Amino acid sequence: MANVSNTNDADQSPRERIISAARVLFGTKGFHHTTTAELATRASVSTGQIYRHFEAKSDIVLAIVEQNVHTRLAQMDSIFDAVERGSCGVFEAFQAISEISLVLEDGSLSYEILAEAVRNPSVAEKLETLTSFFQAGIRRLALLARPDMRSEDLDAYVDIMTACFLGLGLRSILDSSVEVDRTSASTAGLMLRMLGVSEPGR
Repeated sequence: MANVSNTNDADQSPRERIISAARVLFGTKGFHHTTTAELATRASVSTGQIYRHFEAKSDIVLAIVEQNVHTRLAQMDSIFDAVERGSCGVFEAFQAISEISLVLEDGSLSYEILAEAVRNPSVAEKLETLTSFFQAGIRRLALLARPDMRSEDLDAYVDIMTACFLGLGLRSILDSSVEVDRTSASTAGLMLRMLGVSEPGR
C-alpha cells in the first residue's frame, strides 16, 4: 500500500514539506511534544532527510518565522506603497493592517514561535526585524496623516499602535468569534482619532 501523507504535495520540495508538516504539528501538539519521527511521517521523508535540511527542530521554527516575515513584509509594503501612490487612504491602510493582524492562518503556532523566541536569539532577531518594519510603516502612515506631528508624540504613537496590532493577533487566537471587518474598522478609526484626524465620511 502506498504511503499517503497529510503533507505530501508533489509541488513541494522535501524541505518545504518538512516546514508544512511542522506548521501543523507544532501548532497542534506543541514544539517540544512533536518528535522527529512524527515530522518525517507527516512530511513523507526520512528522519535523515530532516537532519540534512535542519540541524535541529529549532531551525525548523526559524524557517517558519522566515517564511512568515517574508509574507508579512510583502503585505505591509504593498499597503504603504498604495498609500504613497494615492490609491489607498490612510484609514483604509490602517484597516488593512488591522485585518492582517487579526487573520492568522496558524494562530496556535504563534504561541510556540513566541516561546521559542525567548530561548532562541535567531528566532527573536527575525521577529524583531518584522516589528521594526511594522513600526516604520506606522510612522510613515502617521506622518502622511499628520506631517506636523511632534517627534516625541510620534514615537509614543508608534509604540502604542505597535502594541495594539500585536494585541489584535493575540485576541484572534483567544477569541475565534471576533468580527474581523468590524474590529479592523474600529481600530482604524481609533488610530486616526488619536492622530486628531477625522474618519472618512464623518
